[in-house]
Amino acid sequence: MLLAFLSLQYDSLGFSGIQISTIMIVGSAALILVAPRYGLLYDRAIDKRQVLVISLVIMGVSLSSVAWLKAFVPILFAYMIYRMVMGPYYSISENLSYAVAAKSTDKGNSSFGSIRLWGSIGYAIATVFAGWLYQSFGITINTMLFLVFTGLSVVVLLLMPDSVFKVEEEEEAKESLSIPAVLKLVVSHRFLWLMVLALAISDPTQDGVRSFEPIYMSNLGLGAGMVGLASSLSAIGEVPFMMYADRVIRKIGIQRIIVAVILFDLVRRLLVWFFPSAAMVFATSIITSVSFTFRLVGTLMLVNLSLPKRVVNTAHAFIYVTLFGVGYIVSNALSGLVVDRFGNREVYLVAAALNLLSLFLALSAGRFEPKLTPVGGKNE
Repeated sequence: MLLAFLSLQYDSLGFSGIQISTIMIVGSAALILVAPRYGLLYDRAIDKRQVLVISLVIMGVSLSSVAWLKAFVPILFAYMIYRMVMGPYYSISENLSYAVAAKSTDKGNSSFGSIRLWGSIGYAIATVFAGWLYQSFGITINTMLFLVFTGLSVVVLLLMPDSVFKVEEEEEAKESLSIPAVLKLVVSHRFLWLMVLALAISDPTQDGVRSFEPIYMSNLGLGAGMVGLASSLSAIGEVPFMMYADRVIRKIGIQRIIVAVILFDLVRRLLVWFFPSAAMVFATSIITSVSFTFRLVGTLMLVNLSLPKRVVNTAHAFIYVTLFGVGYIVSNALSGLVVDRFGNREVYLVAAALNLLSLFLALSAGRFEPKLTPVGGKNE
């Protein structure tokens, strides 16, 4: 209801590219400091449900404040609070879904995609409707509906059975590792570390593009309704990929999938650079669904197959939030400077260059050798 249109809101308030990127950068910097401790707090929490409920409330209040505020500094502060909680909340929620899916299948093969695709469907419905609302009435109604859906999400969490949040007994019996110990585990796994670095460069690279893409679409003549439609069609496109992503990754291999995703994003960005039209930006925005799906599922599987269960949430918070947060800072800082000095089109060229660096790291990672035996009993 809100995220796809915040950059348009900032633009309508007269914020410059540097100011917009500063909002993103400060939020990411705060996130880097908080995320690993949030993941550790969740891993050690007796009442994990309560941690998620409180997080949702904080996210709802802070993001709705961003939409209603007008001055730069208050918006910066509110968005910083939102990002500090949002990043680890999403990574933990997705890992929780992955764990539930793994336990619910007879063969132990995770069907995470079959759960996550409903998020894509909900996002698709919301964004196309939200785009029309924003274009017709402004951001106030979007914000009110966002708060309603946040409240419904809290209700859903409260109604879930306790078994969803319980840690397995054998995992409870093991000593929890400190943050430095978890980071040492990640770095010591050569394949995991190099692939994580590749993802930490290529995924945040897309964030710099996403931050300014709605403004670029608007400059090329597309209204907020079309921006919402692009987000909606992209989310719909995620559905078939989410259904089969787990099986495709197991069949083809994690490294090949991640390399393919980076190549795919490289081509997407170069297409806009060479053919900077409204139709091309719209089309390449829609096919984000392909790389987003396999990047998300591939990262979850990579971490879960490489590290002990009792540390995966802390590791996810470090990898998917903190490391990626550094990438978000660099990407948004570069993008803001490039937009102000050269224009939106050049952001895509910067993204392509960073994707080339990611490709080199991914190809240098070597062979994947999981340290854990998956739930099904066979090494992948």
